[in-house]
Amino acid sequence: MSEELKNSNYNTELEETNAKLRQLVDVDRRVINRRQTIGYMLFDGSRGFNIDGHKDLFVDSILKISLPLQSAYNIVAGIWDVVDDFLVAGIIEKTRTRWGKFVPYIFIGGIPLAIISTVYWLLPLIFSPEHVDNFSYLPKFLAYAALDMTFELLSNFKNVAIGGYISTITPYPSDRRRLLAISSYFSIIYSRLPDLVIEFMLDFIKNGIVKSATKTSADMIKASLLIVGPLTAIVSGIIISRYCRMAKERVHQKIETAKLLESLKIVFTNRPILMYMFSNALGSFGTGLTTNDYYRQVLNMTTFETIAGIPSFFFQPIGFAKYNYLTTKFSTRSLYAVSQAFAKTFYIPLFFYGMFIKDKNGNRFFTKRIPMLPVTALWEIIYATMWGVKSLSAQEISNECNDYIEWKCGFRNEATLSVASTFMCKIPSRINGVLQPRYKQWIGYDQTAYTEGRQQPERAQKWIFAMATIIPAFIVISSMIPMIWYNINKEKRDRMYRELNERRVKIAENITKFGTEDNPEEE
Repeated sequence: MSEELKNSNYNTELEETNAKLRQLVDVDRRVINRRQTIGYMLFDGSRGFNIDGHKDLFVDSILKISLPLQSAYNIVAGIWDVVDDFLVAGIIEKTRTRWGKFVPYIFIGGIPLAIISTVYWLLPLIFSPEHVDNFSYLPKFLAYAALDMTFELLSNFKNVAIGGYISTITPYPSDRRRLLAISSYFSIIYSRLPDLVIEFMLDFIKNGIVKSATKTSADMIKASLLIVGPLTAIVSGIIISRYCRMAKERVHQKIETAKLLESLKIVFTNRPILMYMFSNALGSFGTGLTTNDYYRQVLNMTTFETIAGIPSFFFQPIGFAKYNYLTTKFSTRSLYAVSQAFAKTFYIPLFFYGMFIKDKNGNRFFTKRIPMLPVTALWEIIYATMWGVKSLSAQEISNECNDYIEWKCGFRNEATLSVASTFMCKIPSRINGVLQPRYKQWIGYDQTAYTEGRQQPERAQKWIFAMATIIPAFIVISSMIPMIWYNINKEKRDRMYRELNERRVKIAENITKFGTEDNPEEE
């Protein structure tokens, strides 16, 4: 065969390849197969497969770290949190390995984090629970602080890496939304299992259904936390570590990276990103008391939400199933703002119902299980209906901001954006960490009332209810105000993704033409 004929055939094949690549510009593909989807579902569910939501009970009533000492420690922890944020961002942003930019740090959230978490939950077996109100038992406090700060550092590596990884798992938005919808719905059930187990265990012990001739209820509550906490940490760590073997990043990353200060400048000078971060920061303010505290400390029923939420189970798939369709009609900003604020708004009438209506004996409804059951069930239905849109839009708006940086600047900046956004949130959250123990003192909160079978004082009950309902409602509604200036509407979003796909196709064409050593799958 002549040289001219060979070149002609080569050019024909090249043109056919490039023509096929061009067809992908306005077409969303599926590049994540079934095996990878199942792996990601288990991985995503395992991130929340723990009982970390019960750490406040553990620290207050089992480990017995005093409220003033917690407040003082949170000042130091807040400073450390800021320092390790920038450390984590700088390291991840510079990383380029054969496994990708993020996967090595996701592995840190597997077995290494599981070991630290296990030791943390077992601290009561090592140290005495005494000396709750003074500094005379420093070894326990220092061990708690060291483990908590190490846990914070490893969690930062994991969370920043996961936030960046999900924006690179596929270059196609609908493929990503499909994966997030399936995995998020699966996670509702799977990651909820540890909480269900520990909640029923605590309720059975607290209400005398489970008894022991040799152990007090406080001893059994302690044993429950010390068994389920480490067990879930180990299971979660193993699954996350195994997933790292199949994890792939499919969005091209430039070898060159921007300097940290340049990266921060890019983040803080882009209006939609800045508004999203301001919104997150405002939403991070809180009282430290949640509906779980209300159910446990006032209604004496940790499983109250689970029972009230049974009817909502049938409404949960709606938001997940309809999300991709809604994105064809509305901007990510609209879906995010409405879903975040709508469900929490119902807390306002729920608060007035519970606080100002009384039964025939003069007891306020919020102190009674039966009157609160139907309104809580109604709130759970509303929340469940919106949960899919709320969950997916929160993830997608973060991914949209990552893609916006690539669209505007030509390179990706996931780690810096994640840390900058987290940093904005951590300012109020660390203020919360200092003030929340003081709030509890101010309302007369009894640290050991739950484990020792006492009811919280009347004043504390009222404030626990308010801090778990109406106050968070106004915080969330206020946090949506900055999103008015988030200027990526539906038309701009769709144009952004079309142009990004065009750029990625050109990169693929260059790889085909020049035979570079880059891995095409990273595109």
